[in-house]
Amino acid sequence: MNYNPSIDGQKTTLLGLTRRELEQFAARAGQPVYRGRQLFEWLYRKCETDFSLMSDLPAEFRQRLHEMASASPLSIIRRAEALDGTIKLLLETLDGHKIEAVAIPEGERLTACLSSQAGCALDCRFCATARLGFKCNLTTGEIIAQLFALEAVNRRRMTNVVMMGMGEPLLNCEAVFKAVVLITEPTGIGLSHSHFTLSTVGWRPGIEALIKAVKSKSMPGVKLALSLNAAHDDQRKALMPAASRYTIDELLSAAKEYAQISDMPVSITYLLLAGENDALSDARMLAKLAHKYNLKVNLIEYNYIGDIYRRASSTRSEAFFLHLKNAGLIATLRTSRGTDIAAACGQLAGTNDNNNNDDDDDDNNRFE
Repeated sequence: MNYNPSIDGQKTTLLGLTRRELEQFAARAGQPVYRGRQLFEWLYRKCETDFSLMSDLPAEFRQRLHEMASASPLSIIRRAEALDGTIKLLLETLDGHKIEAVAIPEGERLTACLSSQAGCALDCRFCATARLGFKCNLTTGEIIAQLFALEAVNRRRMTNVVMMGMGEPLLNCEAVFKAVVLITEPTGIGLSHSHFTLSTVGWRPGIEALIKAVKSKSMPGVKLALSLNAAHDDQRKALMPAASRYTIDELLSAAKEYAQISDMPVSITYLLLAGENDALSDARMLAKLAHKYNLKVNLIEYNYIGDIYRRASSTRSEAFFLHLKNAGLIATLRTSRGTDIAAACGQLAGTNDNNNNDDDDDDNNRFE
């Protein structure tokens, strides 16, 4: 379907439009079609959102753009920096919804963790975003604007993007898939598709939509991370009631199909919770699943949000990790980043409050 921007009423947000849509916008504004291609280059290759600085556009058109369009749909409300260098931004959409985005430095790598929704409809018990309930899906422009905001405050380009912030990306497929296309477009932002990861709690219709999109070549294949967090269905239902409508086997079979179609790696994300899913019996069941579906495993730490759960001890976490490694799996045990500003996994809540009541863990060292 062709994009048909209005230039008579509400301002059109240009960020999030494809090259063809920007060409249509230019034509409706009485400009040659190639002006749309120039806008595309300014927005996505030069990452410029100030119309007055788009020097190869006629002065009259630049003035008209100020009147009828906006480049970015987000504003920065608050910036916080953690002791480990992680930066979190509290951002506000044009209609007043607050979301968070995080930049995570690690050596030469700088990863942008982006949100796909304000709030979340899936009631995972261990997640601060879930407590907000669902507010709205973010637009493609709002997703990309998070990336640009993080790059601006860090004064460098991101090397990796993960859709692991607020919300469930595969409940917002249209906007998220379009963002993938624009962020990986070689003549635009140009991020390698192999450096882009989509995370899902296990929304099977969304995985099926992803398979269809990659199969039809309407978007490139990217990495997929499946937040499993349990080794059997009853355990998963207790931790993730809304996401557990699909069995683990149903989810992992869909994930395996996606890996085959996309030729991109799929991983299991497993949150270690003390006394809930951190026993060696859980490790044995998880190892069998990972072998059956040929998936690697990322073990992650729980980050306290004031509920009943606690982080698994270092001793149990390392024993769990070693069992997976000894079983011949590719596995990592990751250390949380940005916990002191509530920027770590499961802590994003779109508020001005960055207080974090983290667990007293006996040791923060982790294996990679």
